[in-house]
Amino acid sequence: MAKTGKENRSFIAEGGAIPALYRLFRSTNPVAQENALTAILNISIHDENKRKIMEENGCLELIVYVLRYGLTTEARENVAATLFSLSAVHDFKKMIVDEHGSVATLADLLMQGSPRGKKDAVMALFNLSTHPESWSQMLNMGAVSALAGALRDEIVAEEAAGALTLLMRHHILAQTIASEDTAITNLVGLMKRGTPKAKENAIAALQEMCRRGGLNVIQNVAKMPMFSGLIQTILL
Repeated sequence: MAKTGKENRSFIAEGGAIPALYRLFRSTNPVAQENALTAILNISIHDENKRKIMEENGCLELIVYVLRYGLTTEARENVAATLFSLSAVHDFKKMIVDEHGSVATLADLLMQGSPRGKKDAVMALFNLSTHPESWSQMLNMGAVSALAGALRDEIVAEEAAGALTLLMRHHILAQTIASEDTAITNLVGLMKRGTPKAKENAIAALQEMCRRGGLNVIQNVAKMPMFSGLIQTILL
């Protein structure tokens, strides 16, 4: 019933289904766990339900539990999609970042998941990156390295470059990302081969990297093969 319709999702939440569903997140039955999580995902699409889910005591903790220990790949992927949905509300971004295991497991899913899992993970990490206080957890929990590595993956490169642009507003992260072995190379490569939006994100990321990273970073970007030619081509 939660698959379609704002009214359905509203009635289900108002009827007290959220606590009944999230108790099944610890179920040893993989079908029960996956279906309960999928129902919460669908319920969360209705904006008013996002707050009901986040304010339910223990619900976020158990959502992340399924992300870490879910019995099926689909359940874990649906958690990433659920966190993407919930993190659309600014007030919830920091709560999600601070929940133990959330960022680290999203980073793992981005690096090792299926194409769908990677997409859900990168979209969740992108949303979390928009919070100005998320950067230290994103760095310490491995999300920055995962996003830098994702620049090589055409499925998620566009969103990864967008998230890195946001994170590099902090000079520590600009320097850290620039020091990643292939980050600059991959961003320049994205300028060449990416979609129009990916090219835009790659240029914005390099601009932020140079603005915040210092003279050494600027020099490393400027000396990249093809960089000047790509800039001229894009300007034309």
